[in-house]
Amino acid sequence: GTASSDGTARLWNRESGEQIHVLNGHGGRAVRSISFSPDGAVVGTAGNDGTARLWSVGSGQQTAVLTGHDRAVTSLSFSNDGKLVATASCDRTAR
Repeated sequence: GTASSDGTARLWNRESGEQIHVLNGHGGRAVRSISFSPDGAVVGTAGNDGTARLWSVGSGQQTAVLTGHDRAVTSLSFSNDGKLVATASCDRTAR
Protein backbone atom coordinates (compact mmCIF):
# COMPACT_ATOMS: atom_id res chain seq x y z
CA GLY A 1 0.00 0.00 0.00
CA THR A 2 0.96 3.61 -0.47
CA ALA A 3 0.19 6.75 1.53
CA SER A 4 -0.10 10.13 -0.14
CA SER A 5 -0.18 13.86 0.47
CA ASP A 6 -3.39 13.98 -1.62
CA GLY A 7 -5.30 12.55 1.36
CA THR A 8 -5.59 9.01 0.05
CA ALA A 9 -3.98 5.66 0.61
CA ARG A 10 -3.98 3.09 -2.15
CA LEU A 11 -3.85 -0.69 -2.18
CA TRP A 12 -2.18 -2.40 -5.11
CA ASN A 13 -1.99 -5.90 -6.52
CA ARG A 14 1.64 -6.83 -5.98
CA GLU A 15 1.84 -9.09 -9.00
CA SER A 16 -0.03 -7.09 -11.64
CA GLY A 17 0.63 -3.59 -10.31
CA GLU A 18 -3.06 -2.79 -10.62
CA GLN A 19 -4.72 -0.50 -8.10
CA ILE A 20 -7.24 -2.43 -5.98
CA HIS A 21 -8.70 0.26 -3.70
CA VAL A 22 -8.41 3.99 -3.06
CA LEU A 23 -8.93 4.69 0.64
CA ASN A 24 -10.48 8.14 1.17
CA GLY A 25 -11.30 9.24 4.68
CA HIS A 26 -8.79 11.71 6.05
CA GLY A 27 -10.67 14.74 4.75
CA GLY A 28 -8.17 15.51 2.02
CA ARG A 29 -5.35 15.86 4.56
CA ALA A 30 -2.12 13.96 3.94
CA VAL A 31 -1.90 10.29 4.88
CA ARG A 32 1.41 9.83 6.71
CA SER A 33 1.58 6.08 7.20
CA ILE A 34 -0.03 2.81 6.20
CA SER A 35 0.33 -0.56 7.93
CA PHE A 36 -1.16 -4.02 7.41
CA SER A 37 -2.43 -6.19 10.24
CA PRO A 38 -0.53 -9.46 10.77
CA ASP A 39 -3.24 -11.49 9.02
CA GLY A 40 -3.41 -9.06 6.09
CA ALA A 41 -7.16 -8.54 6.44
CA VAL A 42 -7.02 -4.98 7.81
CA VAL A 43 -4.94 -1.97 6.86
CA GLY A 44 -4.47 1.06 9.08
CA THR A 45 -3.77 4.61 7.95
CA ALA A 46 -2.45 7.58 9.95
CA GLY A 47 -3.23 11.09 8.84
CA ASN A 48 -2.70 14.80 9.24
CA ASP A 49 -6.36 15.09 10.25
CA GLY A 50 -5.41 13.72 13.69
CA THR A 51 -6.99 10.31 13.19
CA ALA A 52 -5.97 6.76 12.45
CA ARG A 53 -8.40 4.71 10.41
CA LEU A 54 -8.89 0.99 9.87
CA TRP A 55 -10.00 -0.45 6.55
CA SER A 56 -11.02 -3.83 5.20
CA VAL A 57 -8.42 -4.97 2.67
CA GLY A 58 -11.05 -7.10 0.90
CA SER A 59 -13.67 -4.40 0.40
CA GLY A 60 -11.73 -1.17 0.84
CA GLN A 61 -14.38 0.02 3.30
CA GLN A 62 -13.51 1.97 6.42
CA THR A 63 -14.27 -0.06 9.54
CA ALA A 64 -13.12 2.25 12.36
CA VAL A 65 -11.92 5.78 13.11
CA LEU A 66 -9.47 6.11 16.01
CA THR A 67 -9.52 9.57 17.59
CA GLY A 68 -7.88 11.20 20.59
CA HIS A 69 -4.82 12.95 19.21
CA ASP A 70 -4.70 16.76 19.01
CA ARG A 71 -2.38 16.90 16.00
CA ALA A 72 -1.32 14.82 13.01
CA VAL A 73 -0.95 11.07 13.54
CA THR A 74 2.42 10.15 12.10
CA SER A 75 2.49 6.37 12.44
CA LEU A 76 0.60 3.31 13.55
CA SER A 77 1.47 -0.28 14.25
CA PHE A 78 -0.48 -3.46 14.96
CA SER A 79 0.37 -5.82 17.80
CA ASN A 80 1.63 -9.26 16.80
CA ASP A 81 -1.83 -10.78 17.29
CA GLY A 82 -3.55 -7.88 15.46
CA LYS A 83 -5.86 -7.09 18.38
CA LEU A 84 -4.24 -3.78 19.34
CA VAL A 85 -3.17 -0.72 17.37
CA ALA A 86 -0.62 1.82 18.63
CA THR A 87 -0.41 5.34 17.22
CA ALA A 88 2.12 8.17 17.51
CA SER A 89 1.37 11.83 16.92
CA CYS A 90 2.87 15.30 16.53
CA ASP A 91 1.07 16.10 19.81
CA ARG A 92 3.94 14.16 21.45
CA THR A 93 1.76 11.27 22.61
CA ALA A 94 1.43 7.62 21.76
CA ARG A 95 -1.86 5.82 22.23
